[in-house]
Amino acid sequence: MPNSTPNYSHESAFGKGVAFALFSLFFMNVNNALLKWLSGSMPTMEIMFFRSAVVVAIVLVIAARRRELPKVNNWRGHFLWGGIQFFNGIVFIMGVGYLPLADTIAITFSGPLFLTLLATPLLGEHIGWRRWAAVIVGFLGIIIITRPTGDAFQWVALFPLAAALSGALRDITSRKVTAHESSLSILFTSSLLGMAGSLVAVPFGWVMPTPGDIGLLIATGLCVCIGLFLMIDAYRYAEAKVLAPLRYTAIIWSVILGYLLWGDLPDGWTVAGTAVVIVSGLYILRREYHETR
Repeated sequence: MPNSTPNYSHESAFGKGVAFALFSLFFMNVNNALLKWLSGSMPTMEIMFFRSAVVVAIVLVIAARRRELPKVNNWRGHFLWGGIQFFNGIVFIMGVGYLPLADTIAITFSGPLFLTLLATPLLGEHIGWRRWAAVIVGFLGIIIITRPTGDAFQWVALFPLAAALSGALRDITSRKVTAHESSLSILFTSSLLGMAGSLVAVPFGWVMPTPGDIGLLIATGLCVCIGLFLMIDAYRYAEAKVLAPLRYTAIIWSVILGYLLWGDLPDGWTVAGTAVVIVSGLYILRREYHETR
């Protein structure tokens, strides 16, 4: 007689992964709104420096309480993850500085499309014609959002597209790096790399942050620290194909925050394009789920 007792440990891990991912998305979207606010008065690299510095400070406080620094086993993996995250932060801040928050988030929803494109060269996976068709449809959705015709084209849409591509690379890297590295160590090394990389822009001019800016910089550092920590841990408890669809809930927070802070609401083209991208992304994830069961 088969054992009908539910696997509570598996269900508990699955629930933790989903919960961590959802809370991570909330904090990351608050962080996105803060980045958009700061981008109006501060250079991108300066924002990156101070945000990374706040994360480093938080990790050092935690390490002091534990009386040990985060241990690093795979320096190459840390540098790879940190470098991708650094680039992702730069292009996202540049994008959100020019575009409405909801539009930026909608374009970054092309992440699963890029994951599919990268699956063959980086993971050696076979992609069937149905998923290739879904990728094409998804990018048609991106074209609807950006409307690349005449004056309607916004070249700054390339920034969130670059963020989506780098985010896909980071997700591929995360599953391997988190297998043997702690969340604190990944946050620590990637933030140190972010601080070092940002200093390259010092000769090109920084501005003195106001007391209000300092408060927002601390808040964005706290949000990104909590958000990344939760997302890294989410991958420990649930697979990427389970967590990926949850990213689409970010549009809810981005619309709410964009409206409350700037009075922005997505137009009909953005809503239609976003729906196309989400449907194509969900189809890709569904096909991948059934093919790997």
